[in-house]
Amino acid sequence: MKKYRPFTPDPAQMALWPDASGNDINGLDEPGFRRPRHVYWGDPETSTFGAVQKWFYAHNTDPALEVGRIERKAEEQIPLPPVAAQIVNQSAEDWTLAIKARALGLGANDVGIAEMNPDWVYEGWNEPFSHIIVMAIAMDYDTMTQAPEPPAGAEVVRQYTRGMKTSKALAGWLRHQGHDAQPEHGPFAEGMTLVPAALAAGLGELGKHGSIINRKLGSCFRLAAVLCNLPLIPDVPDTFGADDFCAKCQVCSNNCPPDAIFADKQTVRGVRKWYVNFDKCLPFFNQTAGCAICITVCPFSRPGVGDNLVAKLARRA
Repeated sequence: MKKYRPFTPDPAQMALWPDASGNDINGLDEPGFRRPRHVYWGDPETSTFGAVQKWFYAHNTDPALEVGRIERKAEEQIPLPPVAAQIVNQSAEDWTLAIKARALGLGANDVGIAEMNPDWVYEGWNEPFSHIIVMAIAMDYDTMTQAPEPPAGAEVVRQYTRGMKTSKALAGWLRHQGHDAQPEHGPFAEGMTLVPAALAAGLGELGKHGSIINRKLGSCFRLAAVLCNLPLIPDVPDTFGADDFCAKCQVCSNNCPPDAIFADKQTVRGVRKWYVNFDKCLPFFNQTAGCAICITVCPFSRPGVGDNLVAKLARRA
């Protein structure tokens, strides 16, 4: 990605940058635990980076992006069905099998279940549910190889919308059976952050680029979820060697135009993990309709290569 280097942020964008650090909001270098705080994709009228978020939309106006945004807005307006009065009861095993089959049938490319953890919920929010169903929504790899050009950004919008449709359809199906269920979908997940829930639900390992690496999809996917109070059997975190691989791999780091990917893990709200420098990443992200270079160049994301990598790592283990 040498043609995007050296990167100089647009002065018009930086003039709107708040007197604040996204890294501080995220809790970089904080030794103790606290719940996460909204840093981006919130209400632009009230969020710290609201003016910059507005600039993102004003700056990125490719027709394909606009079409995707219109489709997303239309989907947002479709209400959930009411919770049926007649309750369908099944065992935890039967519900778990039925929900996973339904999610895949509705278009999810992978699905896992975790017990809800209040540590994932944003400060000031409450999620009164016992379980979360997390779904991976695959993006088209060939289209994403055009990142950070507009076609890749439009594909991200399309798949976020597909994730919204899928999570709303799954929640609606559960509500028709007498059980309250609420969808969550990126990038505007309101009450909680979905990445730790997806990790707990067995959808992959956290990569150096700050996104999940799934053994089947690499990092070329988005997240959607459904919250519910059904008795379910949770999955366990999936470990297949991606974390060790990332420690040695430099592909995403070498391809990041703003050099936002740390070489080593960082302490974030008391947890040592891979983390991307928000204050370096966001300006380039905003100027290129969402970037997505790092998740696309990840070796695990390339069709066929990821399967071979997982198999090779298993042999080494």
